[in-house]
Amino acid sequence: MPEGAVSVRAKQFRRGYPGVDSSKVAGKVGAILARNTRIDLESPEVELRILMSDALKFFICDCRIDRRQFDDRKVAQRPFFSPISLHPRFARALVNLSRVRRGDRLLDPFCGTGGITIEAALVGAKVLGSDISEEMIAGCMENMTHFGAKWEEMRKIDVGSISDVFGKVDAVVTDPPYGRSATTNKEPAQQLHQRALSSMTDALREGGNMAVVFPQVCLEGGKDLRLRETHIQRVHRSLTRHYCIFTKIPER
Repeated sequence: MPEGAVSVRAKQFRRGYPGVDSSKVAGKVGAILARNTRIDLESPEVELRILMSDALKFFICDCRIDRRQFDDRKVAQRPFFSPISLHPRFARALVNLSRVRRGDRLLDPFCGTGGITIEAALVGAKVLGSDISEEMIAGCMENMTHFGAKWEEMRKIDVGSISDVFGKVDAVVTDPPYGRSATTNKEPAQQLHQRALSSMTDALREGGNMAVVFPQVCLEGGKDLRLRETHIQRVHRSLTRHYCIFTKIPER
């Protein structure tokens, strides 16, 4: 039983417990705790959170992220603007899904305006970025500087050259171009994605993770990659993003 004044919050995750009122769950748990613990909803010393997914999971809140910070870094707030960049919340989620650690080398070979590289730098990764467009590289560095995000190296190169230029990296996180608003340098998007996947696999160290966004069902990674998880986000009628997380399989 947690000590000190307690507050309880419950949150639905995905489709866990459909039709169940999360506030009622929190109220019932609070009533049980109130038998031996003082409940304080205004200034609690301990906050108990309940995650309702495939099962009820209880957590004591030890720290909290100020999610308002992500809105401060959204596309419209950047000095170099592009409307096709991921929202910082989703860019950070993609970085987190790569399991990158502080000090790891993380590469975004389609860095664009820097949405992913900014979030990666802010969690302590050593950021590498590349893009086929000189304008995007300059804009990416301008945006990163604006938000106090540091990088290790930025290069104007084709995705096929990343292994030769950067060597092995601990993680690859990227949102490659697709759709009418993005430039693929006149290369068909599906062909570019297949070529990029092969090149990114070569650059990734064994056991490293790759987090990539595709506009279709996740591509097969071949014998060197294992698809470990997929997350789907419906953006609008003609676009559904597939967040694909791969692990490079060590050679036996």
